[in-house]
Amino acid sequence: MNKFENVDIIASLDAIMRENTAFYQSDFEIDKEMIQRAAASQNAGDKTLLWFSRPSGTQCSRERDVLLKDTAPHNTWRYFGEQTRDHILAYAVTITGTEDGTIRGNLYELDFRQHFQHVMKQALPADTYTLIYEQGERKQPAKQYFDGNPDPQLGEFERYEAKPNDPDALRFLLQQEQRSRERLKPGNFKEHTAALHDSRIRREAGRVLSELQDLKEPNSPDKTHFMVELSPYFTAIASSKDTDRLLSMLPFKKLSLSNLKERHGIYAFLPKDENRDKGLRKPRQSIRAQLAADKAAPKKAAAKSKHHDMEV
Repeated sequence: MNKFENVDIIASLDAIMRENTAFYQSDFEIDKEMIQRAAASQNAGDKTLLWFSRPSGTQCSRERDVLLKDTAPHNTWRYFGEQTRDHILAYAVTITGTEDGTIRGNLYELDFRQHFQHVMKQALPADTYTLIYEQGERKQPAKQYFDGNPDPQLGEFERYEAKPNDPDALRFLLQQEQRSRERLKPGNFKEHTAALHDSRIRREAGRVLSELQDLKEPNSPDKTHFMVELSPYFTAIASSKDTDRLLSMLPFKKLSLSNLKERHGIYAFLPKDENRDKGLRKPRQSIRAQLAADKAAPKKAAAKSKHHDMEV
């Protein structure tokens, strides 16, 4: 896990989202609005957010709300931790300021499954809601129904906020969370997104290979091939280069991709006589990775020369 400091928050999260969220990318428009409101807010508690990308959408919430039991953000975090096996990319977001109209801050990688378990253990009770209207606010029990209609005395309803039973405990917990994140090693964001890109292709190649190997009998319509559908989550955001790289990782000479009549999707076809008992090939190194490797390689010492003003 790494931290990425002083980044363009919206552009960075957008880049991450495009490596993982195939459908409902419009969710990110809602996230951007929340980030913009947080950047404009004078409330320090609004500046730290938890964000995640999943194959079908994104989610952004204040960290304080995720850490309060039975709030909508807490329940959302819990649902995706308990009820799905989606591949989720999660980050804590700290907004530090705005420069030339760009919202800047720090991103901290989270292992979503581990963080979900942590939230379940650490979350605090919040038995009171503050209902905030344009001309004031009122409190009520968290479990009491409210409809968000205008109040005769307080005017239009704006929002509600869960109040922790022990505000000091929440303050301490939020401080602990931030301290733990600050210990993360600084990372290079471009290298991070490149790694996300590579891992997306590698996961799909591994899934296709595993499913081809699990088939007992040829399952193509004419029973001459084994076939597996490429994930719609992969094909929705894959470029032609991504697909070529996927094929290069699968260890088969006669593997092909094609459509099927009267079926949606793209399928990998493998002749039934080809040996399926093979492992993934090592992927071809991308140009970016080659350049990074060359840059990291130790430089050779300059050869000695009588011409001291020249380097060999």
